[in-house]
Amino acid sequence: MDSFIAAWPGFGPLSWLALGAILLAVELLTGTAYLLWMAAAAALTAALTAIFPELGIAFQLVAFACLAMSTMVLGRRFFSPMVTPSQSPGLNLPILRHLGQTAVSVTPFVGGEGRVRIGDTEWAAKTDDQSSPKEGAIVVVTGVEGAIMHVKAVD
Repeated sequence: MDSFIAAWPGFGPLSWLALGAILLAVELLTGTAYLLWMAAAAALTAALTAIFPELGIAFQLVAFACLAMSTMVLGRRFFSPMVTPSQSPGLNLPILRHLGQTAVSVTPFVGGEGRVRIGDTEWAAKTDDQSSPKEGAIVVVTGVEGAIMHVKAVD
């Protein structure tokens, strides 16, 4: 390894910029934002090698590794996506839009379990109060658990 390091002239600033450009291009394909910070570290390493051209490859690699870790940590800390609460809590859970809707019992409820129809779709359902709505009874959806509707009989 020592002979390799001694024979290797090291990357120059243009080599580090090329590596940063390649990482940036791959980042554009993946969209993960991890390679963005590594590309920034490569650019900073290019600046270091431009300022201090006598730095060897070992120091350049250590500097790149340290800069990559620090830019990733700082980038994730200060440039993380802002998550704002949605005005529509069921935006990514479309099943939640059935809360409060009326449904028709398709089968009689036995032991608090049965099936209901909402629109043109049948759903497994449970009653919250262990009541037993008959077939054709009108119920209201009070909750959702996975793909099971929690319903309450309308009086």
